[in-house]
Parts: sequence; structure tokens; C-alpha cells
Amino acid sequence: MDFPLSAKLSSLGLISQHKLENILSQCGDKMDFIIDPALIKPLERICGISWLRQNGIDKIYKMDPHLGATANTIRTYFIPACIQKYKCVLDQISSLLSQNPSLADANCFNIIIVPKVLCLYDSLLENRGLYGIVKLHSFAWELMSLDEQLLSLELPFLFKQLYVEHNHSLLSSVSMSLWSLFHVTGRPKAILSVGKISASVLDILEVQEETYVRDFVSTENSEDIGALIIVDRDQDYASSLLTPATYSGLLSEIFNINCGHLDLNVKETKLKKGKLMLVPEDTKSTKNTVITLDSSLDSLYGEIKHRHFSEVLSVLSSKAKLLKNEDIKALGIQEMKHFVATKLQQISLFKQNLVNHVLACETIISEMNNKFENLTLTESDMLNNRNKKSNFTYVDENFGTDVHIYNSLRLMCLLSLTQGLSYEEYNSLVSKYLLAFGYKYLYVFNNLVNAGLLVQPSSPKLSLNISNLGTLSERLPKWQTTFQTTANKLKQLPSQTDTGKSPSYVFNGGYVPLIAALCSAMLTSESLMELLTKLSPLSELKVGGKIIDKFKDSIDTLDKLSNLKLSDTAYGCRDAKSLLKVLKNDNKTFGFPLKPQSVLVYVVGGVTYAEIAACDVVQTMTGGKIYIASDCIASGSDLMAATT
Repeated sequence: MDFPLSAKLSSLGLISQHKLENILSQCGDKMDFIIDPALIKPLERICGISWLRQNGIDKIYKMDPHLGATANTIRTYFIPACIQKYKCVLDQISSLLSQNPSLADANCFNIIIVPKVLCLYDSLLENRGLYGIVKLHSFAWELMSLDEQLLSLELPFLFKQLYVEHNHSLLSSVSMSLWSLFHVTGRPKAILSVGKISASVLDILEVQEETYVRDFVSTENSEDIGALIIVDRDQDYASSLLTPATYSGLLSEIFNINCGHLDLNVKETKLKKGKLMLVPEDTKSTKNTVITLDSSLDSLYGEIKHRHFSEVLSVLSSKAKLLKNEDIKALGIQEMKHFVATKLQQISLFKQNLVNHVLACETIISEMNNKFENLTLTESDMLNNRNKKSNFTYVDENFGTDVHIYNSLRLMCLLSLTQGLSYEEYNSLVSKYLLAFGYKYLYVFNNLVNAGLLVQPSSPKLSLNISNLGTLSERLPKWQTTFQTTANKLKQLPSQTDTGKSPSYVFNGGYVPLIAALCSAMLTSESLMELLTKLSPLSELKVGGKIIDKFKDSIDTLDKLSNLKLSDTAYGCRDAKSLLKVLKNDNKTFGFPLKPQSVLVYVVGGVTYAEIAACDVVQTMTGGKIYIASDCIASGSDLMAATT
């Protein structure tokens, strides 16, 4: 049946609701629902309080380690797949059982874990003597539509598990979200994966396709999504570390955003909370306003979200003047009635949204102060490998006088990835950070190295011998680092002569996010060979989908001749470099048409609002449609927080 894509995406929420209904039906009637605060906003997108009441929930409590007695005997906990929070729940249940042992036979304890129960959780139940007393339930909700063409799985803890801890136990949740999406929209014709984790997602997706076969689902190509590009976060850390210049990007830098809801707390912003305060500021608790970052609910946000911040205040000013010119005094009685019935509520809501966005802009200006210009100039120099000494001096002074628990680390990581740090420079910055916040944070630098956010330099040799002559060239200054070489080949570093609105505007004209470059290549390439040639600098690139079916015979022949073992994964994914060899040798397939009209980009490890804005520019330039999906929407400071 033909439905618009928006209707198909809204059905994902109904699927999540049905899954939760099945779980709650197994937990009993008239129960207490104890929810982790981080899951409240995502759950609100799936169901409301009245729906929960209809499904057996009597009282709702926020999860608290010191939670005492509750109204009902049956307890259902709703927590994320975090081992510390899971242990906290088990401690609470053990405490209740010690006070009332008869509860052990009452089947009154349930734990719903998002997105799934791991084997470790069953082992912990056995160790605590709670096996058979506590029931565990997996709840993998579907992708949530946060805004126009923006989908999120809202699992912000995945970055830490995947990239810092190298724990891939929850990776199947990402592939399952794609599996469900494709059963609603249809399969994309072309698939690209960039990075090892993305390739693993496609491997798991193939297993799920074979395991959960559905005869009633059409295997035809999707008419809504022509291509899928799945990208690892560590393939483009620069887009997370750079300071965004768009309104939505700066909102995420200053305020806390949870599931598309922004907490407009001007007293405790991210910058204030992370700054080292020698004298604590007097902050009075006030009732915070919540802004929903959804263009369908707030048309004003939809108009300014992707604009450069320098343009936003003038737009808001013009909107305020239009409201001022709204003259209702000259209206007659009938016209007044019609106005009250049709427009008054909309205008009141628009006024409130206008006030909120003006307040947000004022906060951004006061928080960024005059640092924004110097910061973006320094970041531009880092990207283009210019003025290394002055760049380090800027970062060093930041660590000494204006140190921030997250943003200072962020600057250090950007300098390390773009221009590199010497052994002495690295130690100097680490020492200053530890002096400011304490040596208990020493582990943070190891986590940054594990995630690939920081390159740890090797210790210099005291003696010069034949064995270390080979590394001498590595310590000499370079005109271009590996970062600049790859970025230049993919045209991510625009020259100053570039005119017109480029996706690089999201970083003040300094850098084009990788996913924007990938979408541009996909939407403008006439053939598969043209696409692979454009993306040849990427080392972890694989291609799959129906577009390579006609090349299978050629690839099998290449396997036999060259003894290459190409990955025969998921949706037939193949190594891009090997596939490019086949295309160059096969003139018949040279002109194979590609050029999809729509692309879905899935970033594993969190996507930023700046990247979303850059893709919006590409969408306008090419006339295609770009849908963005990820496990969460994250800023650079969120990535740093995941390592601490």
C-alpha cells in the first residue's frame, strides 16, 4: 500500500508501543513503575500517562537509590542497559527482600532494560540469589522522529560502550533499528558503509534478515529511500570537536537537550557547569522553560535552526515587528470573534516561542562572549595545519586560565588529530588539567586514546642510533598530516576563493562534514564507478545492495584470480577498492546508473546538529532528499563527557 513516508515513520512509534504493551502484560496488574530519569522523555514519545494507566500501571516513581516503600507490591523498573544502574536496582530489591522475605514467592519484581538484556545480567541475578525472583525483559524501541527528516534511537550511552570500552554487545540494537525501518520503508537500492563498526552492523543485519524472515514483507527496492550510508563516528571526529556556527548547533553547545527537548536553564548552562569555579556563584533555583526542537510544532525554530547564528537575531527582530503591526483594535465584533476562534491561540504560542528563542540567543551571546571569533580562527588554522606554535599556545593558555572540564579536552583532541602533539606538549597539557581538576581524572586520557580522540605521542629517544632513524622523519614538521591529506582529497577543506553557500558554513566556512561530502557524492554521481572514484581516499569503505548484483560474476572471477577474500556480508557488501578494479576492467558496467533521489545517513555514535545543517545544504543544492538517523544527537562536549 502506498503511504507517504511521514506516515510510515510515525508507524514506528506504534510498533514501539505494541512491544511495550506485550511486556507490561507479563508484569501483572496494578503495579508501581519506577523509571530512570534519562528515559522519561523518550518514553513520552512512545506513550502517555493515560496509556500506561490502561496497561496496569498505578503509580509512577523516578528511580532513586534511596527509594523507600511504594504504594503497590508489584514493582516494574524501567532502566537503560547500564551495569551500574542495574546493580543499583538489584541492591534495592535485595533490601526489600531482607525486610519482607515473603516477596520472594510473589513474582512481583520486573526489570525492563532498554535496549536489551545481556548475558551478564542473568549471571548477576544468580550471584545475588535473585534468579527466578526477578524477571528481566528486553525493550528495543524503534527509531523516533525528532524533527523533519531526523530520526534518533536515543541511546546516548552507546558511544562510550562502542568506542571507549570497545564493547559491541549492544551493536545489534543499531542493526535491529535498521531492520525494522526497512520493513516499513523497503530496502535501499545502494548501501555504503564507512568504518569497521558500520560493516559489523551490516553483518548483523544479514543474520537478522535470515533469523526473522517475514513472508508478507515485500523485498522490492524502497521508493522512499534510494540509498543507505552508514558511518562510524570515529571516521569524522572533527565534525564533533569543532565549534558549530549554526543556531541549533550552538543551542546544543550551551543547553542540555534530551530527546529533542531543550532545557532553557540560563543559570546552569553546560559552559557554566563545566568551568572551574574558584568562587562558587550564587544560583537560585528557578522553573525552567522547555523548548521542543521540532519544526512541525515550532515553525519559528524550523525557519532559524540551520541559519548561521549571525543571521538569527535579525530574523527574530523582523518577526517581532510583524507581531507589533498586528492591529486588532480596528476589527469589528464578528471579525474579533473569528480572530479569537482561529488565530489567537496560534499567535500566543508564536509569541511564547519568540520570547524563548530570543532568551536562548541572549544566553548564547553572553556565554560565548568574544571567544567565538578567536576560537573559530584557531580551529581553522588547526584544520589547515597552519601556525602550529600559536595554536598550541592558545590551547595551553586555555588549560591554564580558562579551563573547562570538557571543552578544554576537546580543543586538545582537535589539535592532536589535526596537527599532532609532541611528547612535551602532551605532558604539559595533561599536567595542567590534572592540577585543575585532580589526579582522579588521569584515566580520562587513556579513554580518549582508546576512543581514537587523542593521539598519544611516543617518548623521545635520548640516544640517536640506526634503529630510530626511521622515526626521525615522523618527528619533523609536515606540510600536511594524514588528516589534511584525506580531507583535501574529499574536498572537506574549502579554499577561501569558494563562493556561494557551501556546507562548510556550519563551521564558519572552514570544514565540510564527512556525511555531507558522502551525500553530495552519492546524489551527484551518475555511475557507481564515478561514486567510488570520488570516495577512493576512504580506506574503510564498502558497497552493497542491489546495485552490485550484476557484478557478482566479475567479482567471483577476481577472487579466484587474485586470491582475494572479499567480504560477502549482509546485503552483499564488498570492499570498494576491489569493486573499483572490476569496474575499470569491465566496460559494459561502466555506465551503470546510480543517482538515487533520496539518501538515509546513519551515524553510529551520535550525530551533531551542525552535520544535520550541512546535509540540508547538500539537499538544497542537489534537489535530493536526505534523512539523518543516529543512536543519539550529541555535541562535542557530550563525547568528552562519555570519556570521563
